Amino acid sequence: MEIRLEHETYYDWISFVPLRDSDAGALTKYFGKIAGEDEYKYRGIECRQRSTPSYIDDAQKALIRALDAYSDPEAVCEELRSWVNRLERGAVDPNELVITNQVSKKREDYTQSTRTVGASERAADLGLRRAPGQRVSYVVVDNAKRSRERVMLASEELDEYDVGFYRELLVRAEASVLSPLGWREKRIEQFLSSHDEISIKSFL
Repeated sequence: MEIRLEHETYYDWISFVPLRDSDAGALTKYFGKIAGEDEYKYRGIECRQRSTPSYIDDAQKALIRALDAYSDPEAVCEELRSWVNRLERGAVDPNELVITNQVSKKREDYTQSTRTVGASERAADLGLRRAPGQRVSYVVVDNAKRSRERVMLASEELDEYDVGFYRELLVRAEASVLSPLGWREKRIEQFLSSHDEISIKSFL
């Protein structure tokens, strides 16, 4: 059996992201630095997904730059810490946290109360029905609630967001960057927790 390969570009380095439940790298998920340029290529990771909020997109690209600059997982985690701090201070514009998803079927055909369903219901309440194939944009304001109360539409007046939900997205984006080095979400969370403990002790 022949496998046809096509030349894409030359890289100074390239990193293949393992599947969540495996150590094997996925050929469709990778990032790398283009040879001889101050430019990176991204495939399959969060910053290439249309639904990813711009804040998470920008954070992941900054994390990749930190990895390139320092080649040190802890230094990358320190970079993540700055993005998490800004989020936890409430200093992020909710418009940077907008998630856009495509509605795949009619509201009544959904069997689970997903965030997209909640946003579709909220849009319908405002006379903005979304048909299958159309997109709906929203910010998660309280992911513990059900259906339409979990989210607010991007077109509404946004002044809040669910810190825990978006923090989880940041950690997941970090895991895509560091999992090729053996750092998964649990280890990243442990680093952030130990960092917080050190910071608290310094004020005592």
